[in-house]
Amino acid sequence: MESKLKLKGKTALVTASSTGIGRAISVAIAANGGRVGLVARSLDGLKKTQEIIHKKGGEAEIFVADLRDQKAIDGLVDEVQKKWGSVDIIVNAAGVWHNDKIVYAGVPLADTPDEQINEVLDVGIRAPFLLTRRLLPNMIKKKQGKILQISGTFESGASGWLHYYVSKKAIEHFTIGLSEELRPYLIQVNAISPSDTYTEAYRRFFTNANEKECVKPEEIADLAVFLLSEDADNITGQVITIRSKFAK
Repeated sequence: MESKLKLKGKTALVTASSTGIGRAISVAIAANGGRVGLVARSLDGLKKTQEIIHKKGGEAEIFVADLRDQKAIDGLVDEVQKKWGSVDIIVNAAGVWHNDKIVYAGVPLADTPDEQINEVLDVGIRAPFLLTRRLLPNMIKKKQGKILQISGTFESGASGWLHYYVSKKAIEHFTIGLSEELRPYLIQVNAISPSDTYTEAYRRFFTNANEKECVKPEEIADLAVFLLSEDADNITGQVITIRSKFAK
């Protein structure tokens, strides 16, 4: 583990930590001394993330939950609070932009299935609202905490995946509004908006992707650690775009 532990003694809950950006952020939090609650639907993916963390000497617990289901979110919070009492950090990294076979892009709204719209909006904005709401009272009581959202940068606009675009713009406005509401309680709320990110899923669906023109998940995780640490105690309500300097 790293010698400079910026998050030592902190407990974090990270959604979508079974892969991609969520996994990278979870590993980085643990590498900086934090205890991490790993949240996703995929038990196999969560086990892999936990294994990476444990091999580096970090601490992580698995919480399997389907963020499309409010009862599952309530059960997740109950389980986390029973185990740890409270958390210091919430990272809402979950978002849906594909399934096992296709990317949810290139389809006009008129042709987009209802169930796909519901899934994208449930995971992308409804779940962060519900999960954060349930975990906030203890943060407010302690007058400390960090909340980080993961948005997304859309260089080509919303056309073809309006549901995903709207979910990400909503999470940015949620960030700004919540930061104002929580300022009296000394809780910081920020968002990172990555451009194309070289995750496993991105490589699978965009086979012609140029790695050099993409952001690496680890680079997003480094920024996340900064925002979640005391170094960023005076930063709140910000949506920070991260994009490869080589991107066209």
